[in-house]
Amino acid sequence: MRIYFDENFSHRIAAGMREFQRARRSEGIEVISCPEEFGRGVADEDWIPQVASKQGVILTQDLNIHRTKAQWELCQQNKVGVFFFKSPRGGWSHWMIVREVVNRWEEIKRLATTSKRPFGWVVETRKTQMKRL
Repeated sequence: MRIYFDENFSHRIAAGMREFQRARRSEGIEVISCPEEFGRGVADEDWIPQVASKQGVILTQDLNIHRTKAQWELCQQNKVGVFFFKSPRGGWSHWMIVREVVNRWEEIKRLATTSKRPFGWVVETRKTQMKRL
């Protein structure tokens, strides 16, 4: 399985999680930054089907994907799983988002492998459990 960080995440977070995950190769999970694989500024309509073709899931801070009907339908049609990171009031600091990703990583992997696709999970800092869309 592939876990894609979209371009709303720093490529450094994706690179860090890739290194951590490499120590767990037996899990068969590869971590990828969308800009590295598809280029910066590529339209969602172009890269989402490519993620789906590779049985990937998406981590994004772009909550407009699930608010924008056409984009969410694209995710559903392509049977893509998406984790939406909802920023706290005032936005994320770099270390806040790093901590949130690291603290949620095991749960993200579990839900990515056990949730029926398409799916959407919302990750909020003040909530202990993710909320299913």
